[in-house]
Amino acid sequence: MITDPLSGLVDRLTGAGELEEGTVLAEAFRVVDRGAFVPAFALFDHTGQGTRYRLVDRAVPEQREEWAEHVYADQTLIIEINGEPVTEALPDGSGTGRWTSSSTMPSLMARHLRELGLETNPRVLEIGVGSGYNAAVLCEVLGDERVTSIDISPGLVAGAARALASQGYRPVVAEHDGHQGYPERAPYDRITSTTAFTHVPPAWLDQVAPGGMILVNVAGGTGGAVLCLWVEDGIAQGRFLPQGAGFMPARTHRPVERVSVDDDGEAGWTDLDPKVLTAQPEASFVAQLATVDARTVVSQADDGTELLFLEGADGAWAEVETCPVDGRHRVVQGGPRRLWNLVDHTHRWWEGEGRPSWSAFGATVTATDQWVWFRSPDSAHRWPLPAPEPRT
Repeated sequence: MITDPLSGLVDRLTGAGELEEGTVLAEAFRVVDRGAFVPAFALFDHTGQGTRYRLVDRAVPEQREEWAEHVYADQTLIIEINGEPVTEALPDGSGTGRWTSSSTMPSLMARHLRELGLETNPRVLEIGVGSGYNAAVLCEVLGDERVTSIDISPGLVAGAARALASQGYRPVVAEHDGHQGYPERAPYDRITSTTAFTHVPPAWLDQVAPGGMILVNVAGGTGGAVLCLWVEDGIAQGRFLPQGAGFMPARTHRPVERVSVDDDGEAGWTDLDPKVLTAQPEASFVAQLATVDARTVVSQADDGTELLFLEGADGAWAEVETCPVDGRHRVVQGGPRRLWNLVDHTHRWWEGEGRPSWSAFGATVTATDQWVWFRSPDSAHRWPLPAPEPRT
């Protein structure tokens, strides 16, 4: 075991090029102890009965070495299940459920903090406080008064505020729906999100100072990427980052409404292997653009046939068999749109362009409309992002 596991973690991050030795950010990572913010976490296994979690708690003497091995590794750690801290969600040390928050892997944290240009001493709004670790690093670099962090989970807000105070940091930490930003402390020079949104919340535009930045993972139920936008005159515009990354979907107080369609569907065939949507992140990103709001899951038919299932908010749906027949895959589609036709057409276009990466795409966001474009804001190739929630 490493004598100083925190230094070992930072050394690995600098060795991987995620941090630059001697910078203020690298020094902040050496000062802020991740272990103080993640006293317990859950590991998981996928079983025939679903995902099963196992609690690892620093307070249990026989688990301390295992706890340290994970906390000081470049690893995402589950800290909340079904809206409860893991110690409460797993009172017997194991259980099932849906994880609702995690401590982001440190390399991804470092990459995004570098992107923010912290050397300019910006005022930062963080959407998604999580464990409080990211907010602590921000405080170490900028000072408490320039950092605001919000989260929709009251348990996470309370836990992060306690952890931050225990380490001498006192930024503003508040329970708030990230879709609405946090107008009480606006304007901000940077808004950064540690959760994923299907679109850029329009409320953020009013809260960013002229020349400020929004850094957000724009993703739906099929794919996404991280978008870096610069705001001027109420309009945000910028490109997706070249590196792949993903965060947990943002929660909201408003339930997601989806239309159901009673439709037997239209059968057909496709040459496109549906597995590309789960195996190639760039292909998933392009498929999300094509379908706007569709979510994708892998499931099984009653006869055991493995299917890729797409579902749109308007009731459009598609089932694609993953096992080919003579090199082709059976497709059944229904509802108001033919989702797989959209995926197939856009995928062929993407391949014809040489399979460009995320950074070949950008986005423009206004108070009433937002869309993704290819190569240039003036491009004829553009796709709408899902309609934002109504502003309150």
